[in-house]
Amino acid sequence: MRFHHLLMLAPVLVVVLGAKPTKVPLAPDSEQVPIAVAVRDIAAGELVAQEDVAQVLVPQEWVTSSYVKADSAVYIIGQRVRLPVMQGDLFTWPVFDFSTATVSEHCARVTGQLTTAAEQVARSRQVLLERPKQNAPARP
Repeated sequence: MRFHHLLMLAPVLVVVLGAKPTKVPLAPDSEQVPIAVAVRDIAAGELVAQEDVAQVLVPQEWVTSSYVKADSAVYIIGQRVRLPVMQGDLFTWPVFDFSTATVSEHCARVTGQLTTAAEQVARSRQVLLERPKQNAPARP
């Protein structure tokens, strides 16, 4: 048997010997954490109302300290967002402007930036669609 024939058998040996995949699938019984999510599009500078917030369950492994958990959602009610938030986005703490200054609103008006939620979300979606796709590894 030639050496290159032995090399062709290497993948078969890996399968036969029981190689395990590098990715571990998410366990179906993993713990879920409720996270605050936006119910509607919210423009930068707008205040978040009670009816703008809902909750979704997210696997514990995916949750970081930057996400607003559902039990902390009371702290974001009445707060101003610094960035546009799209419907379905998970709320994160850095999105909020906890100061009382309205400089960002004034700057947006003076520079002619988009001010309504619809304009900001449309522009955000346009940027996402026009962004060049990065070469991502193929999924199995």
